[in-house]
Amino acid sequence: MSASHADNLTPYQIMTHMQIKLEKGVSQKDLFRFRDIVQRLDLDGNCQLNLKEYEKNPHFRGNPRGTRGFFGAADTNRDGEMSLNEYAWQRIITDEARKIIFAMDKDGDRHVSRTEFLQNKIMSSKATLERIFIAFDTDENGELSLPECLRKWSKWARDGRNFGSLYK
Repeated sequence: MSASHADNLTPYQIMTHMQIKLEKGVSQKDLFRFRDIVQRLDLDGNCQLNLKEYEKNPHFRGNPRGTRGFFGAADTNRDGEMSLNEYAWQRIITDEARKIIFAMDKDGDRHVSRTEFLQNKIMSSKATLERIFIAFDTDENGELSLPECLRKWSKWARDGRNFGSLYK
């Protein structure tokens, strides 16, 4: 099976089955909060964050790999700068993924086992769920960690979608 397809479903279809909401699940308060974070970290005042500025984000304290991963995924135009819109979209994607993944983690160990994943009601086909689990399980250890899921989720959530401006 291809890492990006499960049971001949496109990443867009998989994300639809997983009931992602993206911008439909975000409030104006969230968008204002994202803007405040970017403004606080924007040391040179150009309304964009470079990696050095973003590294000041206390959310990733002591996790340079997480910082680089988030920044790399957010910087969709690959210009080395993360705009407010890029930051907001990445937060929307990752915040929703965290919520869904942690809801699957029934035993609270911060990992989703194959059994926990297959017990979800996101789709009726257990075979398709199994294939999706395998696609997420990139290290093939039989459980999903949040960083592992986020790498795949971030790519899949963007597949087949046009991400317009969230700010006017």
